[in-house]
Amino acid sequence: MHFRTRIFAISILTVTAVLTLVISLSWSRIMSVELTHLDSRLCIEAKRLIRKRTLHDVNNSAMNIRDLNDTLLSGGRLMTDLMDKLRVNSPSQLMLSVGSAEQGFLTAPDGVDVQDVISRLNWLRAESLTLPHNNKADAVCQLAFFEHQQSRWRASLFQTSNQQSFIAVDIAATTNQLTNTLLTALVVVIPFSLLLSILGAWIISTNTIKPINRLHKAMDKVTQKDLSHRLPEHKEDKEFKMLIDAYNMMLDRLEDSFQQVSRFTADAAHELKTPLTVLRGKLEQAVLSENPSLLDLNAILDEVGHLSAITRKLLLLSQADSGSMALHFEPINITELVDELIADMILLSDELELDCVIEKGLITQGDFVLLRQLLNNLLVNVMRYSLPHKSVTIHARQNESVIEVVMSNACLPISRDVRAKLFDRFYRGEPAHTQGISGSGLGLSLAREIARAHGGDLTLEPSDIEVVTMRLLLPIVK
Repeated sequence: MHFRTRIFAISILTVTAVLTLVISLSWSRIMSVELTHLDSRLCIEAKRLIRKRTLHDVNNSAMNIRDLNDTLLSGGRLMTDLMDKLRVNSPSQLMLSVGSAEQGFLTAPDGVDVQDVISRLNWLRAESLTLPHNNKADAVCQLAFFEHQQSRWRASLFQTSNQQSFIAVDIAATTNQLTNTLLTALVVVIPFSLLLSILGAWIISTNTIKPINRLHKAMDKVTQKDLSHRLPEHKEDKEFKMLIDAYNMMLDRLEDSFQQVSRFTADAAHELKTPLTVLRGKLEQAVLSENPSLLDLNAILDEVGHLSAITRKLLLLSQADSGSMALHFEPINITELVDELIADMILLSDELELDCVIEKGLITQGDFVLLRQLLNNLLVNVMRYSLPHKSVTIHARQNESVIEVVMSNACLPISRDVRAKLFDRFYRGEPAHTQGISGSGLGLSLAREIARAHGGDLTLEPSDIEVVTMRLLLPIVK
């Protein structure tokens, strides 16, 4: 389904639901108000019936009940008047009863035992009214709701001290009238509402799709060779601005990754090319030589070892990048491991002046081989790049929930730009620092990846330009 079509469908469904809810609530409220008004009219008309009956009793005292009933009801004037005031269509939709038990009751319509209907009613409430000839509230109007002959009726019973009048009306007349009025209004409202909803959906979908279309066009311009296209930020809504920012950030990361992969591939090819060229040259020299015994096996073994080390480091870095570095976790005593590596470093160099403070009982969980390689890489860097007869500081301690190993050594001045690249793969610094020192430029980057794989980190701490300070953090095991 197209996005625009979905917007249309949602808009129409929303408008339909709102109209249905509004009509339902309005209908309920209108019916409640109309029935309240009907109750008031019923009480007023019941009160007027008693007055009419009283006047007829006074003026026609000689008439019997039947004659009086004919006078009040058969002429149609009373019924017509009540039908107009109560807005009913037929006399059959009215019930009337007026009189007293002593004088008899006048009832309509014929064939309906109105007194029996009155006797079976459950009255909802009563209202006290004051008659015109009396200042006291000695009259009561009771209201009822009942069903008769499959129709719903509303009734009022007006009682004084000696008389009562009863009027009931079939509310179907009121309901039908309101229903017809509502249907007439809906014939106009519904098409107009649907038209407005379609127009509104079109405007909403058009404005909504604009930034998406711009994002789509920008994505079409992105290729593997060109990741420089960015989506400019206009006055977009907050949600789309977040989407555009996320898209631009994603492109930044992709571009950095592609550039890093390209540099890494080129550097790896360059680093592997040198030992392979040396091996090829020595083998060709031996093949072309008349005396094969001149083959320098030690040099070849050194180059093979160099190739093997680079390949192993590249493999570990590739596993770290993909998050699949295989770790064999076991308890490792960092105190003993650092002491052992420092002892080996002292044997290899007598010129180093060490300041070592190693706390006892520093235990972590990790891969022994990889953590040994991490610490060995750091100590080898200290040995290679530390200035002669300068102090080297190695401190290992527990810092809250981590093991903290800090190594600091004096060196030739290193600029801020160089320091920012020390963890880049195959970066070995300025030629002045690396002259006569072998290496591949992978040691520090591999050490940091191993630390992060163990839940720790390796960072270069701020220091003087003639000092390098490395801080290693590893989670502690209690």
